[in-house]
Amino acid sequence: MLRTALVTALVFCPFAIAQSGAPSGVPTSTQTGAPVEGVSTQSVPQAASTSINLTGTVSDATGAIIPGAQVALTDASGATMATVTTDASGSFKISAPHAGSYSLMVTLAGFESLSQSVTVGTTAPAPLSLTLAVATAVQEVTVNAGSQVDLTASENNGDTDVMTSNDLKDLPVFDNDFVTAMGNFLDSGDAATAGSGLMVDGVEANRSLISPSAVQEVRINQDAYSARYYRPGRGQLEIISKQSADAYHGQFNFTFRDSALNSQQDFSPSKPFEQRRIYEGNLTGPVAHLKNTMFLFSFNRAEEDLNAVVNATVAPTADNPDGIFNVNVPAPTRDTEFSLRIGHQFGNHSASVMYAFQDSSNVNAGVGNQTLPEAGYDTQNREDDVVFHDDWVVSSSVLNQASLVLEHTSNPVTDVQEGPQIQVNGNYVGGSAQSNQAASEYNLRADEMVSWTRGPHNLKFGVNVPHFSRRALDDETNRDGTYTFSPTYAADGSLLRTAIQNQQAGDPSGFTIKQGQERYIFHQQEFGGFIQDQIKLKPWFSITPGLRYDWQNFISNDTNNFSPRLSFAWILNQKQELVLRGGGGMYYDRIGGGPLQDIARYETAKLRLLQISSNQQALCFPIADCADVDALPPSLVERAPGLKTPYQIQYGLSLDRKVGEKGTISIGGRMNRGVDVFRSIDINAPLPPNYNQRPNPEVSQLRQIQSAGTQIGSALDINYRGRFNKRFTGFAWYTWSHYDNNTSGITWFPQNQQDPNADWGPADWDQRNHFGLYGIINPEHLLNLGVGVFANSGKPWTVLTGTDAFGDNLFNARPEGVARNSEIGPDYADLDLRWGYDFKLHPGDLDKSPTLGLSVSSFNLLNHPNGSFVDTTEGSQDFGEVTSAYPPRRMQLAMRFNF
Repeated sequence: MLRTALVTALVFCPFAIAQSGAPSGVPTSTQTGAPVEGVSTQSVPQAASTSINLTGTVSDATGAIIPGAQVALTDASGATMATVTTDASGSFKISAPHAGSYSLMVTLAGFESLSQSVTVGTTAPAPLSLTLAVATAVQEVTVNAGSQVDLTASENNGDTDVMTSNDLKDLPVFDNDFVTAMGNFLDSGDAATAGSGLMVDGVEANRSLISPSAVQEVRINQDAYSARYYRPGRGQLEIISKQSADAYHGQFNFTFRDSALNSQQDFSPSKPFEQRRIYEGNLTGPVAHLKNTMFLFSFNRAEEDLNAVVNATVAPTADNPDGIFNVNVPAPTRDTEFSLRIGHQFGNHSASVMYAFQDSSNVNAGVGNQTLPEAGYDTQNREDDVVFHDDWVVSSSVLNQASLVLEHTSNPVTDVQEGPQIQVNGNYVGGSAQSNQAASEYNLRADEMVSWTRGPHNLKFGVNVPHFSRRALDDETNRDGTYTFSPTYAADGSLLRTAIQNQQAGDPSGFTIKQGQERYIFHQQEFGGFIQDQIKLKPWFSITPGLRYDWQNFISNDTNNFSPRLSFAWILNQKQELVLRGGGGMYYDRIGGGPLQDIARYETAKLRLLQISSNQQALCFPIADCADVDALPPSLVERAPGLKTPYQIQYGLSLDRKVGEKGTISIGGRMNRGVDVFRSIDINAPLPPNYNQRPNPEVSQLRQIQSAGTQIGSALDINYRGRFNKRFTGFAWYTWSHYDNNTSGITWFPQNQQDPNADWGPADWDQRNHFGLYGIINPEHLLNLGVGVFANSGKPWTVLTGTDAFGDNLFNARPEGVARNSEIGPDYADLDLRWGYDFKLHPGDLDKSPTLGLSVSSFNLLNHPNGSFVDTTEGSQDFGEVTSAYPPRRMQLAMRFNF
C-alpha cells in the first residue's frame, strides 16, 4: 500500500503543479494546415492581425525525408508561438501570428538540432527546405545561449556517451565492433540478471541487426531515469539505424589484420597465427517504379583464423617432467550477416519491414588458458529476424511508433571429443567439454509508444513485450560424467598432495553425471508498460515523473512490480549552460532464459543430475569401480516460497557545464542499493561438523533460488563530450565506484550453505577506477589522429582451497579466515590510435564526389601486458599468478569506398 501511494503521488503531483502554473495554451497545427477533428488549435493573443503560414520540408544530408521531427516557431523574445511535427512526407505547416522576425527550431533524436531565422511579411514566404545533419559526439551537445535547444530536456544530459556513424569511420574501433567498443562505457552495476541490454531502433534485441556502416549512432545513458526502460541508463546500449535515402548511396569497407603485424602474445610458446578479413557495407536508395518506397541493404562477412593459447599444468611424464602444457590451438570463426529493410510512406504513416540474418560458427571454442584442446567444443549459431515498424503521425502533436519482431534462433553445440570431463582444480580441464546440446527459440517482441506534446507537457506512454517465446533444449551435456580432483591439506592447512597427484592416484573429490530426458520445451514471457511526462514548469526548470510496470512468468505471482521514476533539470546559468540534474527510481530485474531452463529440467527431476562428494564416500576413477551411479539420488531445483523480483534503487545528482568551444563536462554522483537480490542455496547441504550426510537422503543437492541478497554501491562520474576546440573532439568517461554485496547472482552459492550471509564482500565487478576515452585530433584534416584510451583497476578474486570442505560438491571453500573477493586482479591499460583519410575521386564536385578512404590502426600500441586470469586455487603451483593475457599490440588496415 505504501509503495502504491508513493507511486500515485509521484506521478500525479507534478501534473497538478503544471496545470496551475503553465500557460493556458500553445498554438498547434496539423501537417496539412487543416484542423484535426477533436483537437483544438489555439493561438497566443496578439493585436488584431492575420496569421501567416510557413511551410517546408525536413530532410537529412542524403536527401532522405524525415518524418516525426519537431518544428518550433519562436519570436524574438524566445517565446514559443507554435509547435508542429513533420508528417510522413517530411512536410510541415506552421502559423506565425503576425509579420515579424522569428526562429524555426527543428529537433529530432539522432540529428543535430537546427535553428534558422525567418522573416515573415504580410504574405506567405516560399516553402522552406531544412536539412538536419546526423548528430556527432560534438553536435549532440552543441548548445549555447543563443540557440533554442532545451537544456532542461532529460535527453540533453551531459552524462551521455554517443558514438555516431562519423565516429565509426574516424575512431580506432577494433574490427568495427562498435557494440564491444561502447561496452567500455557501461556500468556492470547497472546490468540485470539477464545481462546488459541492447536496443535497436527502440526495440530490445539479441544483437545489432544492421552492419556497422548502416548505424547512425550508438548511445548510452541518453535518459538515465527514463521510465521507458527497465534498466538504469548505463545498463544498456541503444543503436539507431540510418534512414533510407531517396537517392542511391552506398559504402563498402574491407578490414584486414595479420599476425605478421602483431607483437608476441604473452604465455604463447610462439607467435600464434592470426588473420582477420571483414567485408562490410550498405546500399540505400529508392525502389524502382515505386513512389515513396526506399530500401536499406547492409551486409557483414567476417573470417577470422586465430589460435587459442593453452597454458596449463598436467601430470608429468618422461617426455614432459615439469608437466607444462603450453600450445597454440587453431580456433577459427566465421560470421555472415545481412539485412534488407524496405520502407514506404503513405498518408501520415511511414512503415517498413526488415529481414535480418546471421550465421556464425566457432571451432575449438572454450579452449585456452587452463582448458586443454580435448575439452573444446564447436558452435553454430543462426538467427532470423523479421521486423515490422510504423511511425504514425496522428496529429501535429501526437506520434505513435509501433514495432513487431518475429525472431528465430538456433544454437547447436558439439564436443570436439567424447568421454568424461576431468577437472584438476588450479591446473587444467581436460577429457571432454561434455557440452553437446541444441537450443532454439521462437520469439515475438512488440513495442508501442505514443508521444504527445502540448503546452509544457511532453507525455510519453507505451507497452513492450521483450519476450513471448517458445524455447526448446536438447540437453546431452555431461552424459559421460565429470570428475573433480582437489588438493589434499593437513589439519594445519599445509599441502599434503596436489590435485595432480590425486588425479594420478585416481582419487577424485567429486563426481557428477546427467541421466534421463533429453528434450525440454518451456516458455519465456515478459511484459512492461510505462508512462512519463516531461513538464516544463519554468523556462529554466523541468521535471519528469514516470511510472513503469514489469512482469515475467518466472515469478508469475509477484505482480506488484511498479517502478516510480523522477528526474529534474535546473538551469543555473544560461550563458555558461550550467545545469543541475538529478533523479532517482526503482528498477526491477529481468531474469532471462537460464533459470527457466533450470526449472524445466530439474524441478521434478526430468533430467537426473546425480552428484556425490568424497565426504559421503570414497570415490574412484572410473566411478563404476566403487559406486552404483544409477542408485544415486537426483538433484533438484526449486523457487523459494515467497520469491520476489529483485530491484535496484538508484538516485544521483550531476552538474553540467559548457567547456571549450562546444563541449560539455558533467560531474555527478550516484547511489545504488540492490534489494531482494537473487542467490542459490543448497537447503539439503550436509550438516556440520563432519558435512558427510544430507538431511534428506532421497535428494542430493536441493538448489533453492532465493531473493535474499543485498547490494550497496556508490559512484562518482566525470563525463566529457563535444568539441573542445578545432583540434580536438571526442567523449570520455571516468568513474570511481565501489560495490559490495553478499551474492554473485542467481546461479551463485555461498561457501557455507548454513551461513549464506557470511559472504559479504566486494562485488565481482568492483573496479574502483574505470576510464575510457575516444577522441579525434585534427578532424577532417589529412594529419588527423583517432585516439582510444582505456584504463581500469583490477577486479577482485577469491582465494579457494580447491576442496569440497562442506561436502556439497561445490568446491568453493576458502581458507580459514579468508573473505570472499579479498584479492585484486591485474589492472588494464590500453592505448589505441588510428590514422585515416578519405580522398575525393572527383575533386571538382566535392559535395557529390565518391570517396576512397584508407586507414591504419594500432591497438594496445604500447604493448602493455594486460593479464586476464589469475590462478585462484591455493594448492596449485601457479597460485596467485596470472596465467593468461589479453592480446598484445595488433595492427589493422582498412579501405573504404563511399558513393
